Amino acid sequence: MTSISFRPVLLVLLVLLAAAAFLAPSASAQLNPFAKNATKLDFRLQRMSERFVDMQREPGKRIPADLIARARGIIILHKFKAGFLVGGEGGGGVALVRDKNTGLWSAPAFISTAGGSYGLQIGAKESTVVLLLMNEVGLRPLLGGSVNVGVDVAATAGPFDEGAKIDTTTVRDPILVYATSDGLFAGAAFKGGAIVPADNNNRTYYGREMNEILFGGSQRPTPNGQRLIDVIETYAGRRGR
Repeated sequence: MTSISFRPVLLVLLVLLAAAAFLAPSASAQLNPFAKNATKLDFRLQRMSERFVDMQREPGKRIPADLIARARGIIILHKFKAGFLVGGEGGGGVALVRDKNTGLWSAPAFISTAGGSYGLQIGAKESTVVLLLMNEVGLRPLLGGSVNVGVDVAATAGPFDEGAKIDTTTVRDPILVYATSDGLFAGAAFKGGAIVPADNNNRTYYGREMNEILFGGSQRPTPNGQRLIDVIETYAGRRGR
């Protein structure tokens, strides 16, 4: 019988196993869609700008420019999957705060939501949700502590810019809510839960906590963060479209 030497085959297998062990962490990180890194978060900021623009381009669903201009803060959420799942990978977004003295926007901080229901209809797949924080009371969900949007702070559906002149000077609600899904809200029935910092995302992207980003006054926006600010200012009527 002819004898077969397994030594070369065994050597090749050992080399392949060693290479697989070395590459596995890197490969798995690339394949993991939930892994957090600065590049993915930067892309998320870019998508928030695009979602806001898409909402403002929808006929009869635009947020009035003067309300955006008056807002002390703004939250933009992307909600997806059918049902009522919000938070974690089912939804999240960014928040910005306008300095009451300078009128300048903070860098956008990453946020999540804890509990609550944004009323996504059965069968719906995704929605962009914008919350205008109109005064100091409206900013409370971003200041920490247990504050539920729509429960501790009133949140109601805001008026749309449908082309005709509307009087927004009588709007006094702390938080105005807008969304891309039809029939998403029923006025005061809106209950959004608590807005909480996405701590890992903020530390990964900025190396800072949410409160410092929004209220510290020293964090400069990244290019995609500035792009989002420019989009908001454009639709507030402060810059040419």
